[in-house]
Amino acid sequence: MSIKISLDSAMYKVVLFMALVVPLSTAAASIAICLGTLFIVGWSLKNKSLPQFDSEVLGVLATYLVCQIFIAALSLEPSISFREVFGELHRFFPLIFAMTFIKKREQLCGVMIATLLAALINSAAGIYQYFVMDAPRAYGFTNTPTTYGPVMIMQLPILIFIAQLKIMPQLCRGVSILTAGLTLLALLLSMTRASWLALGGMIIIFVALNKNYRFITAKICAGLTTILLIASLVSPQIQDRFSTIFDANFQSNTERVLMWKSAINIFSDYPIHGIGQEMFYEAYNEQYILPEAKEKANEKRNGHTQPHNDILNATCEGGLIGLASFIGLYAYFLWRFFNQLKREKEFILSAGLTAFLIVAALMIEGLMNTYTNMTSLMREFWLLAGMMIAAENILKKN
Repeated sequence: MSIKISLDSAMYKVVLFMALVVPLSTAAASIAICLGTLFIVGWSLKNKSLPQFDSEVLGVLATYLVCQIFIAALSLEPSISFREVFGELHRFFPLIFAMTFIKKREQLCGVMIATLLAALINSAAGIYQYFVMDAPRAYGFTNTPTTYGPVMIMQLPILIFIAQLKIMPQLCRGVSILTAGLTLLALLLSMTRASWLALGGMIIIFVALNKNYRFITAKICAGLTTILLIASLVSPQIQDRFSTIFDANFQSNTERVLMWKSAINIFSDYPIHGIGQEMFYEAYNEQYILPEAKEKANEKRNGHTQPHNDILNATCEGGLIGLASFIGLYAYFLWRFFNQLKREKEFILSAGLTAFLIVAALMIEGLMNTYTNMTSLMREFWLLAGMMIAAENILKKN
């Protein structure tokens, strides 16, 4: 029993550390994952058994990974694709760690406080970069605005969840509301249009699933709208970016359409297993790029490495097998969180609804960019998903 308690205690500290560093440092997050893996492997060897993981989740992940291994074996460059599969494997570890080793109310509060602190630091960094450092787009600790936007999108529902979580200290709940406002501003300053669309989609879903709290929901939406309007008036850049979202003549939009057509052409040539993970760059820039495309690989430009659409990326790199496994993986978690939110009717924004909104937002964003192959982003995504799975059982007991 003492060994089990020791593992639980050590792994909780790993998860706590991850909650703080995953949005801020890829290197520190990698260290946390390595430590957690070593703790589990050491404990398992000593006890000749594994900790009690969720067998259903492990089964879903295993099915997905088996499909990815099959695709990699038939890749244009198997060594590169297998490296990507291995990289994707450890992105799931934060999910497994969080859902397995957050077991007590105090632990959930501790992880939420670490998440709140990381969100506050990351949001403040982006705002500082834009207004003080004169950066054209906020990027926080992610080093790229395209990744920063999705991180801000994931922070918003978590922060609102913390703000209305009664087991949290009152001070933390107040700070969480403030941080949510900063996060929304940082999201706008990232100028990431896919994340703006995801925000709109997330609000629509939130309203649709909160029929019993229409008044409170209306107040939240009014506050969000006010912040959006103020930010738009302060920054002409934001207005310009908004105007380009549906502009058919805007180069970024036309290039996306051309890449989507190229991805479809790749799929038509490799319909079953695709070209393999991380093979889009080579196939697109050397063979499938359309003559009308202006953003081509040359000495000054590295060329596009993905088709700016998660579904098309899974389709051209994995064929029908990749598409089915991709849809199956995220459909399972949408289904799981939808069932969870139905069991948590006492909350305005329950753990299940929080996680459902995050998954839905990622899928919406993925219509304009390829996010599911970004290591730092997906570590954060799966960590938050694991937290919300653990939260259901903990809050049920309190």
